[in-house]
Amino acid sequence: MVGTFVGVVVRLLGPRLQAAIIQVNAVAVAFPALILALVVASIMGSGSVPAMVAVGIAGIPMYIRLTSTLAARVVNEDYVRIAELQRVPRVVVAVRHILPNVAIPLSVAAANSTAFTLVELSSLSFIGLGVQAPDYDYGRMLNEGLAEMSGQPWGVFGPSIGMVVLGLGILLFGDGLAAMVDPKVAVQKGGITRFVEAVKAGRTQSDAGAGRTESAVVVDKLSVGTLSESGERSTLVKDVSFHIAPREILGIVGESGSGKSLTAMSIAGLAPIGLWRAARQVRIRETDMLERPDPSVLARTVSLIYQDPMSTFSPSLRMGSQLGDVFRQHLGWDSRRIHQELVDALSALSTPDPERVLRQFPHQLSGGLLQRCLIAQALLLDPELLIADEPTTALDVSVQADVLRKIYRFRADSDASVLLISHDLGVVEELCDRVLVMYHGEFVEELTPDQIRTRDVQHSYTQRLLDATLYFEGAAHGNGDR
Repeated sequence: MVGTFVGVVVRLLGPRLQAAIIQVNAVAVAFPALILALVVASIMGSGSVPAMVAVGIAGIPMYIRLTSTLAARVVNEDYVRIAELQRVPRVVVAVRHILPNVAIPLSVAAANSTAFTLVELSSLSFIGLGVQAPDYDYGRMLNEGLAEMSGQPWGVFGPSIGMVVLGLGILLFGDGLAAMVDPKVAVQKGGITRFVEAVKAGRTQSDAGAGRTESAVVVDKLSVGTLSESGERSTLVKDVSFHIAPREILGIVGESGSGKSLTAMSIAGLAPIGLWRAARQVRIRETDMLERPDPSVLARTVSLIYQDPMSTFSPSLRMGSQLGDVFRQHLGWDSRRIHQELVDALSALSTPDPERVLRQFPHQLSGGLLQRCLIAQALLLDPELLIADEPTTALDVSVQADVLRKIYRFRADSDASVLLISHDLGVVEELCDRVLVMYHGEFVEELTPDQIRTRDVQHSYTQRLLDATLYFEGAAHGNGDR
């Protein structure tokens, strides 16, 4: 318990204190646990209680290293970063998000260490530092049976066999405990096509909204980059500026690694850990995103549809629970309303059996169903800015059409702004009011849908994107003909 507690807490501390604790623990781990137990037992004296305390203290460094290593991967997940962004207390983050997601390997490690503890306690008793008469354990029985081994060998074989059988039983118990803790085991388990349908219904409303002069979203001179240990800065996104009007859909296109998602996450204050962010202004309506907005305000200001739904949800919580958290915490909805609203939103996205979806764990759902859950939650929040990062990647073509129509109607009905990131030029051509082309962390060109349609572009990179689209379209038609 001590080692697990320290191992989790150390990942929530500042980098310097974290590094100091890990280095001190690395020195402690370098000593064999049995040697450390012998030192402690010799100081405390012989007896069963000193022996147990000695073995327990000797096992703490191993648990600190194991737990901190496991927690290091969990703290960088999206659901932990979102909880921290909402100012959830660190103790709650540790108990609710980190510990449940490291409990499975920890339960196996606990069984392994218990089996080794049995050997260590027996070893201390064997050399006279453990259990004393009239008490006994396997180690003391071995010590006494060794003197008469020639005449009564079972005095040695019996305790040895008992120790092996008990150790194996403990290991099997650990496997069973892991199966009980792991929802993937505990619960009985029972071609992305390009969107080609034009979303033109209500286009006049879109044009009217795009023609407004006021800006609901303003990003001015935003830069994001990495910082080396020597203090040298490397820029990934360089001085990008743009605005989005109310009821406008702004698209960003570009190859993978051009900085599209990094720009969007930086606007929402969710840039990856270890990166720096600088800007003259990042504003969504009245909310200054360069400051740290109140979580309740932030929940109503910006919603995100992530590109990879498989890593967005906590694997230890059911979908209904984690989808409803934000509505319960920041909108004040009760459980009944949350459930009904989520069911209705999922049904509107052509989700089969939404009641069942809300009862299941993330690993029981496909990427497409998880993506629909993300979209349903994002639209229900009715944000002022909806950031959709490849929102239809995991969906089939018919559901893609429904989702894109719903996003299109959402901005018209709610007066919201939409930032759409996509690789599909056909989607942005039909859905967006303006399109920004990103290359190596910079915007190289701004286009209208008509310019994409007529290939009226200036920058060579934009021309190459259009050529690549035509190439794949031609290949697809060619395969169909063959």
